[in-house]
Amino acid sequence: MAHWQQLLDELLAPGGSARGLEIVGEAWSGKTRRLDDLTRRAAGSGWAVARSRSGRLQDSAPFGVFLDALDDLVTDTPGGPHGCLTEDEQHRLAVLFPSMSHHAPDEPPHGNRYRECRAVRSLIGHLADRRPLLLVLDDLHRADADSLDLLGYLLERPPAAPVLIAVAHRPRQLDHRIQTLLDEAAARGFSHRVELGPRDDDDLAELLPAGLDERARRSLLKRSGGNPGLLLALATMGPTTPSDVPSVPTEPPARVVSAALGDFRPLGRSGRALVGAAAVLGDTFEFRIAAEVAQLDESEAGAGLDEALAEDVVRPVGEGPDYRFRDPVLRAVAYHSAGRGWRSGAHARAAAALRTHQGAAELRAQQLLYAVQVADDDDVRALVDAAEDTALRDPAAALRWARHALRPVVTADPVLRARAQTVLGRSLLYDGEFEKSAAVFQRLLTPGTELPAALRAEVVEGYAEVHRLLGRYGAARELLRNESAGRTADCDTAECERRYGRHDRADLPVLDAGAPVAGTGCCRLRLAMTALVLEAGGQWTSADRAALTGLAARDGHPLRLSALAALAATEAQFGRSAAAAGHAERAAALIDSRSDESLAEHGEAMLWLAGAELFVGRLREAERHLERATDLARRFGQIHLKARLLVGLGHVRLRLGYFSTALACATEAEETAGATGSTPMLELTRQLRDEADLLHGIVTPTADESAPKQLLPELSGREREISVLVSQGHTNQRIAHTLELSPKTVETYLARIFKKLGVCSRAEVAAMVGRAEPLTQPSVPGGRFTP
Repeated sequence: MAHWQQLLDELLAPGGSARGLEIVGEAWSGKTRRLDDLTRRAAGSGWAVARSRSGRLQDSAPFGVFLDALDDLVTDTPGGPHGCLTEDEQHRLAVLFPSMSHHAPDEPPHGNRYRECRAVRSLIGHLADRRPLLLVLDDLHRADADSLDLLGYLLERPPAAPVLIAVAHRPRQLDHRIQTLLDEAAARGFSHRVELGPRDDDDLAELLPAGLDERARRSLLKRSGGNPGLLLALATMGPTTPSDVPSVPTEPPARVVSAALGDFRPLGRSGRALVGAAAVLGDTFEFRIAAEVAQLDESEAGAGLDEALAEDVVRPVGEGPDYRFRDPVLRAVAYHSAGRGWRSGAHARAAAALRTHQGAAELRAQQLLYAVQVADDDDVRALVDAAEDTALRDPAAALRWARHALRPVVTADPVLRARAQTVLGRSLLYDGEFEKSAAVFQRLLTPGTELPAALRAEVVEGYAEVHRLLGRYGAARELLRNESAGRTADCDTAECERRYGRHDRADLPVLDAGAPVAGTGCCRLRLAMTALVLEAGGQWTSADRAALTGLAARDGHPLRLSALAALAATEAQFGRSAAAAGHAERAAALIDSRSDESLAEHGEAMLWLAGAELFVGRLREAERHLERATDLARRFGQIHLKARLLVGLGHVRLRLGYFSTALACATEAEETAGATGSTPMLELTRQLRDEADLLHGIVTPTADESAPKQLLPELSGREREISVLVSQGHTNQRIAHTLELSPKTVETYLARIFKKLGVCSRAEVAAMVGRAEPLTQPSVPGGRFTP
C-alpha cells in the first residue's frame, strides 16, 4: 500500500505531459477501489476528473466509453472547447457529444475514424490546458471497438497536456491488440502498470469475520484463491459443506449480485441458458450434460459455451469436456437469477441426464433433492447409495439424502427402505445425535423385521456403537454376543467392500467379490466387540485375537487397517509391548500411505493406534496420528469421534509438556461431548481437564455447595482416585498403569495431594482415606483404553 501511495504522488505531481496508469487484475481483486482512491486524490489536488465504466451504454454509440466519461465535463467547461478546435473537429465532435450538438452542421461530415480520434484528442488536450485532467476508464475489457481504437490512438499519440489516462481491466478478456499497445506504452515508460495478484493467507485472514472455526476459515481462504474481494463475497454466503459434493449455493446478498451481474449482460439467450444449467450442476460441469439440462441443441449449446468462455464466466478444466465457473460467486448468482420453477425442472433434467450418462450417485442424489419428484426406485437407490458413500465424509448431506429417500410412498421395496433407514441411523450417529440414532436402529431390530444378513450386521454394529458411546456397555455387549452367537457364516468380502472400501479403491488390490474372509466370522461384529473391550473392559478371547490376526494378514482387505490397529491396542491393553509395537508399526505404515478420504472410515482405528503408540513410548507418532484424525473429524463433521480424539490428543500433549494446548483440547472436547449427551465422553473430557489444570497450575473447584459431601473434598477427582489406590498399597508404577498416566505425572499428583492434605507420607494419606467415608474404585475402569 505504501508503494501505491508513492506512485499516486508521483503521477499526480505537477507536470505538462500526458502519462498513463494501467491496473490489471482478476474480478474482485480491487481494481475499482484503486481507481476510487486515485479519483479522490486527484479531485483533492484540483484535477478535473472524467470517469467512465464501460458497458454502461451497452455499445449504443460509437466511442461510448469516452462519451460517458467526457460529456458532462464538456458541458461544465466555461465557454466550451469550440474556440480552440478547428471547424472540422467541432463538427465531428458535435455528432458524437450531445453537449456539443448545437455545433452540428446541416450536413454531417463523412465518417473518418482517424479524424474522429484526432478531434477527441484535441478536445482532451483543450480540457487539460485549463487544469490537469484525470481520464479514468474502468472495465476496459468491456469497452466497444471504437473506444478501443481511440485509446490505442491516444497511447501512440498522447496529448501534449497534463493528462493522466488511468485504465483498469481483466487480462483474460482484454483485446489482444490493445494489450500489445499497453505493453509498448509500459515498455517506453509512458504508462505505469500495477498488477493485483493473489495475496497470501496471512494478509487475507485479517479480512475474515470474527468467530469463524478453523475449517470454515481454511475453506474460505482456499476458495478465494488469494483474491480479497472474492473472499469477502464468499464470507457473506455462509459456510460450505465439508465434502466435495456440489450443494445448492447460498443466495448471495443483493450487493454481491449487483456486482456480478455485469458478467452476464453480454451473454445471449444460448449463453444464459447454458450458464443457468451449469449452475444447477455445480461449480464444475460436463458440457454435454449442461446442454441437455439447458434443452439446447448442439449448435446452440456450442455458441452459448463460446459466449461464456469469452466473458470468462466459465473456464475449461484441462483438455477434456469439463468446465468450471470462474468463481463460486458467479455460480451462485447464475443459479439464483433463474426462476424457482425453472430450477426445479432443471434439477429433474439433470438427474435424468446423470442417470443416462451413469454419473456419480452423489451427483444424482444432489439433483434429486431439488427435483420436482423422485421418479422410481432407481432414483431412490441413487439417494441411498449416495448417503452410504457420504455418511462418514458429510453426515449432514447423508441425512438429507436418507430422509428424502424415506418420504412416504416413494418406494415399496422393503430392502431399499431398510437400507435407507440404516444409513439414516448411521448418519445420525456420526452427527452426534445418539438418542435419535438409537431409536432408528431399535425400530429396525423389532422382532419380525426381516433384514438381509449383511444389513442386519450393519444395524447391530451401529446400535452397539450408540450404546457404547452412551455408556450402556451391558446392552452393547449383550447385543453383539447374541448377534455373533447366531451367525455361522464367514464374513462376506463384497459386503465389507461396500461398507468400508468405497474410497480410494486405486489404493487397494482387487478383491474376489463375495469371497469370505476365512475364519473371521463377521469381522464388523468382531471389531465392534474389540472396541467395547477397549472402552469398558471385559473378556477378549483367543478366538477374537485369531479372527483379527487373520483379517490383519489379508492384504488389501478394507478392514485390514482397523484389524491391525485393534490388535495393537489390545496387545497394549494386556501389557504385551513387543506385539503391540509390531502391529502398531504396520498399522502406521498403512495410515501414512492413505489419503484423507480413505481414512474417513477409520477414525477410531487411528485412535486405537495412537493409544498403542503411547503405551510403547512413541509419543510423537501418537500425537501426529491423533492430530490428523482430529483434523479429519472436524473436516468431515464426525461428531461421534471428535471428543474422544481430542481427549486422546490432550493426554498425549500433557505427556509432552504442552499444558496449554492440552487444556484447549479439553475445552473443545467438553463442548462437543456436551452436545451429544454422552456421559462417558463428558467424564473423559473432565478427567483430562482436571489433569491439565493440575499440571498447568490451575486449581479446579471440587464441587458446589449443593452437591453431596465427598471424600476428601479438597482434592480433585483424579487426586481422590490416586489417594484410594495409595491406601490400597499400590506403587506409583501400578497406579500409572491403572489410570493410564505416566509415573512422573503420578509423582506430580502425589506432591499436590501431600500439600493439600498437609501430610508428608503415603502412610498418612492412607490413614486419612481410611478415616473417611468409603469410596468406590477409581472412576476410570482398569480396562478402559484412552490415550
